[in-house]
Amino acid sequence: MIFEFIKASPAKNTTVIITSECPKSYYPVLAKKAMSYDYLHSEQVGFIVPPSKKGSVIGLEMAGGEFCGNATLAAAAYAVYKGLTNKEIFNIDTSGTDESIRCRVAKVSDFCYSTSCTMPSTKGIDEAKIKLLKKTVEGYIVEFDGISHFVLEAEDDIEEYLELARALKEIVDAGAIGIIPYKKVQDGRYKIKPFVHVRAINSNVFERGCGSGSLALGACLKKVYGISKDIDVIQPGGVIKVGMGDESYISTDVIITCEGKILI
Repeated sequence: MIFEFIKASPAKNTTVIITSECPKSYYPVLAKKAMSYDYLHSEQVGFIVPPSKKGSVIGLEMAGGEFCGNATLAAAAYAVYKGLTNKEIFNIDTSGTDESIRCRVAKVSDFCYSTSCTMPSTKGIDEAKIKLLKKTVEGYIVEFDGISHFVLEAEDDIEEYLELARALKEIVDAGAIGIIPYKKVQDGRYKIKPFVHVRAINSNVFERGCGSGSLALGACLKKVYGISKDIDVIQPGGVIKVGMGDESYISTDVIITCEGKILI
């Protein structure tokens, strides 16, 4: 089978977008192939589908049916790159939320787009104590449709990502689970090392950048500490800005790095 794709890099969270029609039953197989070293070596995979809501330009579905902030940014940049809209502000639909996502895309240079997207509301933010073999880890579970993130303050790098993911799978009913350890660098700037597990394809990835994880951190800071101003979230691949006013958003530059056909 042959599928067309583009590969995008929002904060180096390399994202393959399959642009050909693909049966949902084939999502897990194609996603695993696209993420593998032999093929496209990406951190995540999404699929372009017809929009479900009137007025939306495109639809995006992730391999595990989860919501993904950076893939949403990548899909928005793709819509402008391919000329699917001539507007700077437009809507797209994504898996993991019933809300249409409003996007603002401006061309920075050839194949690079400054992209900002509104984000869905959290379904809940709950304090949690996760019991591991040797210790108990405290943090907050930030729940979105399709993905939940465990946000914890950590001055040093943690070692228990996989153990935490296994424990969270027992108590969190979500298609994808993120672990977001953070530390404050200075006012308005925080550093994270995001890790995401997707149930449907059994993937575990230390992401170079995580949009929904950045959003989860912002939502947590707003609820716990009353911080409502915009923040910069520094991660291995770059910086994602999170807006936490009346309407939440994330933004970063998206680079379209390549396009072609994947042969399965």
